[in-house]
Parts: sequence; structure tokens; C-alpha cells
Amino acid sequence: MTDRDYAIKSMKEITFQMANHAQNYLEVTIERHYTDIKELMTSYQKLILENQVVLEELDMECQEKINEDMAYALSYLSIYNNQLNVPKMHREMNNLMIIYGLSDMIYRGMTLVKFYAPNGVMLSEILHSCFCSHYNKTDVEVQQELGIGRTSFYKMKKQALGYLGFYFYEIVVPQAKDKRFKPSLGVEEE
Repeated sequence: MTDRDYAIKSMKEITFQMANHAQNYLEVTIERHYTDIKELMTSYQKLILENQVVLEELDMECQEKINEDMAYALSYLSIYNNQLNVPKMHREMNNLMIIYGLSDMIYRGMTLVKFYAPNGVMLSEILHSCFCSHYNKTDVEVQQELGIGRTSFYKMKKQALGYLGFYFYEIVVPQAKDKRFKPSLGVEEE
């Protein structure tokens, strides 16, 4: 399912949420979710950076011990289990599965921002550059990369986090609780 297909499927829930709430309630809800999502995205950014280091270390360990990459080692784990730290690899793989689930939910929220927030394409670029990069970018680097002035950048960053918080907590999380939705981009079961 493409991003656009997911956004279209979620449109019914978005319009339902918008129709059920008065404009001032929406503003309060977006502001309330802003704080929550800002904390979540800051933690998520750290999680990406830390786990990238862990994966690189595990891959280096596999290269040193069996002269192959980690994917090869995992596919032939029973053959090489005396040379690898198997419990550590299982623990790391479980952590990666949890991170994958969280990443999928955040990506769905960012997809909704891209398609339904005012100026959504730029807002989703800001979110991606600030929080989903494989290295820690400063706000100045992101501003220069996107060609946005300082005041506009901070205003748009706050808007992006507010919309992401609203879509994440009001649309994506309820979808994740709904058993009809699969973990990958909210595909409904027939």
C-alpha cells in the first residue's frame, strides 16, 4: 500500500475527528499533543541513533568472527552459534522489532501530516530532517538544508509537531489498537 493509499483510507477517520470537535477544541488538542509528540520524537531520534551504533557493532562482531555480515549470520545461526553471542543477538533483534513497530506508526503519522496538514509536504520534510535522520542535525543545518528562515522554521517545526501529535494520538494509535489494521501502513484485513 502506498503512502497516498494509506492517507486516503485514513481520510474518513480524519474528517470524523475534525467534525466531532469544535475549532477551539482542535487547537487545544493539537497543543496538548504537541508536548507529548515532541518528547516522543526526541526520544525516537535518540533511539535511532543509539540503535544504529548497536547494529554497526553487531555487524562488526559478525565480520570479525565469521567474516560475514549480520544478516548472513542470522540466517545461518544454528551453524555459527558457538562463535556468536546468540542471547545478545536475540535480545537486539527483539529490540529492533519493537523499534520497527514504533517507526511504522511514526511514519504513518508523518504520511498523514504530508497529505492533510496545511503545507504538509514542507512540514513532513522538517519532521524527517529534524527527527528521522541517521545523524543528529542541528536546527541551523535543517534550516539551511530546506532554505527556510529562522523564524519561519521554528513556527513550521512547532506546527509540524502539533499536527503529527494530533494525527499520531487521534488516528494512528487508535488504528494500531484496531485488530483490522496490520502493522505495515494500516492495511485493513478483508
